[in-house]
Parts: sequence; C-alpha cells; structure tokens
Amino acid sequence: MLKNYRLSFWLRLWIFWLLYFALHRTVFFIYNHSVFDEYPFSEQLQAFWEAIHLDFSTAGYLITIPTLLLIGYIFSVKFINRFNYLLIILIGIINVTDTLLYHEWGYKLNAYALSFLLYPTQMMASITTSQLLLSIVLEVSLISFGILMYRFILKLGVDTPKQFEKFNFNKSIMYSVGYGMVWFLVAALTFLAIRGSLGLAPINQSSAYYSVHAPLNHLATNTSWNLLFNILKSNKASKQAGITYFDEKTIQENLKEIYKSNPKEQEKILRYTRPNVVLVILESYTSDVVETLGGEKGIAPHFSKLTQEGILFDSIYSTADRTDKGVVGVLSGYPAQKLSSIIKEPQKFEKLPALPSVFKEKGYSTSVYYGGESEYANFKAYWHQAGFDKIIDENEFEEKDKNSKWGAHDHIVFEKVIKDLNTQKAPFFTTVLTLSCHEPFETPIETPYDEIAKTETDKDKKEANLFRKAAYYADWSVNKFMEAAKKQSWYDQTLFVFVADHGHRLPKMYKDTHRSEKYRIPLLFYGNAISEEFLATRNSRIGSQTDIATTLLGQLGVETSQFEWGKDLLNPSSKQFAFYCYDEGMTWITPNGSLRYVETTKDAQVITKTEGINKNVLLEELPFAKSYLQALLEDYAEK
Repeated sequence: MLKNYRLSFWLRLWIFWLLYFALHRTVFFIYNHSVFDEYPFSEQLQAFWEAIHLDFSTAGYLITIPTLLLIGYIFSVKFINRFNYLLIILIGIINVTDTLLYHEWGYKLNAYALSFLLYPTQMMASITTSQLLLSIVLEVSLISFGILMYRFILKLGVDTPKQFEKFNFNKSIMYSVGYGMVWFLVAALTFLAIRGSLGLAPINQSSAYYSVHAPLNHLATNTSWNLLFNILKSNKASKQAGITYFDEKTIQENLKEIYKSNPKEQEKILRYTRPNVVLVILESYTSDVVETLGGEKGIAPHFSKLTQEGILFDSIYSTADRTDKGVVGVLSGYPAQKLSSIIKEPQKFEKLPALPSVFKEKGYSTSVYYGGESEYANFKAYWHQAGFDKIIDENEFEEKDKNSKWGAHDHIVFEKVIKDLNTQKAPFFTTVLTLSCHEPFETPIETPYDEIAKTETDKDKKEANLFRKAAYYADWSVNKFMEAAKKQSWYDQTLFVFVADHGHRLPKMYKDTHRSEKYRIPLLFYGNAISEEFLATRNSRIGSQTDIATTLLGQLGVETSQFEWGKDLLNPSSKQFAFYCYDEGMTWITPNGSLRYVETTKDAQVITKTEGINKNVLLEELPFAKSYLQALLEDYAEK
C-alpha cells in the first residue's frame, strides 16, 4: 500500500503543478486581457496548449528533490509537504509579480526586473495604494488556493502515512529489481521532462513560441522557467558574448560598412566653437505626445512650438525602454544590452567614454541635476565616473519641495538649474534628468486631463490619461525653464539639447511593447548658439540616442572615435539606422522600414515603410543587425 502511495503521490505532484501553472496563466490572461483582445480568441487559447512543454520542464525541476526523497525511502510525508508549501509560496509570488508588472514592462519577469528590488523606495513610489492592495490580495488568494488545491489533489488527510517505509532488501530479488526499475523510470521521466527531449538541444523558450505576436508567446511562456533561465543567462552574459552569427572578419567588415562616412560632408550648425551645453533628458517623453512628431495635439504644446524653432531630429529611437539604459545611451553613446544594464556594473562602465569627461577635459565645468535619489539604479556612481563635477539630487532640496513620491518635481529642479547656472563658471556642460512623467504620474499643477483621469472607469484609459496629465506638466515645466533661461546672460551662448530617456507604451497603449513606434523619441537642438540658417529646420535621418555624443562633439571639433557606437546625424554620408534589443531578439530600423529578428525562433519579421518596398531589401540588412548585436555583446563581455 505504501509503495503504491509513493507512486501515486509522485503522479499527483505532477498533476498539481501543471494545474497550478494553468491557474496562474489564467489569472495573468484575465488581468492583462486588454493586451490580448486584438488577437483571435482561438489563438489566445492556443497559448495554454503551447505552454505545456515549459510547464512540464518547470514541474520537473520542482519535483526533482521530492522524487529523490521518494526514491530514497527516508523522509516523512510531512517534510516533503512543507518543502512543497514553500515552493507554492515562491511560485505564487513570482507569478503574481509577473502578472502585475507585465502590463507596464511588456515582457516576462527577468533578472533585470529583479535588480530593481535593490531600490524598494523607488519601487514603492512607482505604484499606487490600490495597486499595492491588489498585489497583496492576489498573493494571499492564489497562494492560499494553491495550498488548498495541493492538499486536495495529494489527498492529504487521515489516511496519509506519516512515514514512507524503509526499503526492504529481504524481499525477493525479482520483486526488488522490478520495483527498482519502476523508480528508475520515474527518475528518467523527470529528467526527460526537464530537458524537454532526447535530442541534442535541450528545451528553451522557443518551445512555447508559436505566434508572430510577442504577447501571445509571453502568455505561453512559463514565468518561473523563464526567470531561472534568464538569471543563468544574465550571469553568463557577464563572462562571454553567448551569440555567434559570423566569424570575426565578417563582423568587422559589416561594422566598417555600417559606420562608413565622409567627414568632409558634415554640416556645421553652430555659431560658436565652445558654447555652453544644457542637456535635458526627459523621462518617458515618447514622440506620441509631441504634435510635430505626429503625436497627440494639446499634450505638449510648448515643446511642439520649440521643435518648430530649433533643429528637430524626427526619426530618432531610444536604445532601450528603461531610464538606466537610456542615460548610458545618451551620455556614453553605448547601446543597451539584452540581458543586463551596464550602469549596474562599475567594473564595466568605468571603461566607457562619457560626455561630461570630454567636456571637462576641454575646460568646461560639469553638473547633473536629478530631483530623485541619485543612488537609484547606480546613477550616482556612474555620474561620478562620467566626470560630473557637481551632482545635485533630492538631498539638495527642501522637504517642502519634495512633493512627489520620487522627490522634487520637475519645475522645482529647473528653477534650481537656472539659479545655479547664473553662478557657474562658463563654458558649462549641464545635464538635467526629469522624473515627473513617471508612475504614479503625480503633478503639482492642474491640467486639462485631471477630471478625465478621475472619472474614467476603464483601467487602461485611466492610466493613459494620467500619463497625458504628467506629460502635460513636464511640457509646462520645460516652458517655464526656457522662459527663464532666455532672460539670462548666458542664454545666447548656450545650446540646449532635449531628448527622451526612452519611449513609452502610453498614451497609445501599445500591446506589442517591442514595436518600433514605442521606441521613437524626440531629439531637439535649440537656442541662439545655432546658426540662423539652421533654425526652424528638420533632420529626418534615422538614428539613436547613441548618436548624440558623436553628433554633438563633432560640432565642437572634438575627436569622437572613443564613442565607437555612434554616428554623426549631421553628416549626410553616414548610414541611416537605429538598433535596440530585448530578451527575445532585436529590431533594426532603416529608411525602408523595420526588421525584427526573434532569437528564440530564428524568425525575421519585416515591416516596410511603404507598400512599394520589396521586403527582400530589408532582409538584406539582417547581417548588419546580427553583426551589430554580436559585436556589442562581445564588447560588453570583454569590459
């Protein structure tokens, strides 16, 4: 009876974990329904079937220790149950966290997302009280239901044996060998489930990928398996590149072609060789809020007006979708990596070039302003290394001015910038990183979107209006800043550079968060330091945040070879492209359209800019994209 109970116990464990995963997937599906509702319902349901491979593999990992204990005949049922209760709690926390974050992040919970747990204050500032309560309710409910379901499926109760019997070697050899073979088969099946097949290649995410729509593939991917795989891969990413498409000679030939240009064709746009430079990095300022970039009317009227007076680069894309990666992209011209953030690794970012260091070498005074906590995401360490003489963060503001969960609101910070620049030694290079256009989208002024945001009942539309509200306030703050700047003695000798740290899924509510429109951001050169003939002009060359350092320094006649990942946006002979990557793959953008390559399925998806363009023209760019990614990961690994 006890031997039969052990085998039954093992089989029921499998049933429980598969059902528990299905339960969490259902909650994930319902909570994020707005992400999936544009796809055919049959294709949505298909995710539950496609998930079975990774679910089996994950269950195999979780069952490994109980299986060994069952085979060993030595541990009590109580011990195994307690072990499984801990796993239920852990898996519950992981899946609920993934469910709540996915709506905002657009990808599965990974090692990069977990790294932000080091900053609990900022994490809490990003969520509302209702979201916090919801997460607690979901955690408690699903974990409690999981434990009850476990007890029901495992039939725990008065008939449960307290101790598995010891193996009896005195019984017949045939009986012992036969029963041993059964448990050998049990162990083999568990290993097979973990590995996924008998072939050479073990299971990976592609086992769950079945659709051209990334959200559906995410729905089918087991969260716990993905997190474990991502953590292991992230550790590996620090030691080696991990992706090999071409040999080194081919890589170098393709990179040479990518960055080929004629320096003599560079356009000179500045009136001065040593202007002051004020770089404003706008939190989450997607092109979708700027009317002159095709965005919604009325959200950023003042910034839209500024874009008509300076040089607007209207085809610029962010290197990633998080601030810590965007800041490095702007200041160091370094592209974001798939599985890591270089700003969190001092031994690596110490080897990066940085704009403030270059300006400092040229006799500029340097400073950076941020209304929040500079230790967040390792900003402070990176800024010190980058060469900023002065770092101003929330500690420099009075308590009455820190009326945002994140710290001091944007207009308060801008006021301090104006005050300090009036006493700062010229020429100066000053960077401002804003924060108010960030969850929970608090604003200190009334906006046209206040009432709409309050009365809206649809969760997604409400969030979109809160974002519009914050973007409107950021625009108001920038306008106040520029009105004040124009009254200062240093204004005529100053070049202002405005760029976003990254795009945003709001207010358009992009469901596929890797689509190129979400990554499109404004880049504006502004001020009287620009020659009159270039004022009120547009530059439509496709580029990235990583091109800003090269473009800016090129105008000052400064050597830019150390910023090897950037190109000059003001040189017509340079190749037009933008690149960004993410867990599953990468996107390469050209004048003809965008090319998305999904690493897990080896699938290249082409979106042409116009119907008349042959898709093969874009596919010819794939070797360049692959070479770029391979070279980037190799460079990152070697730092």
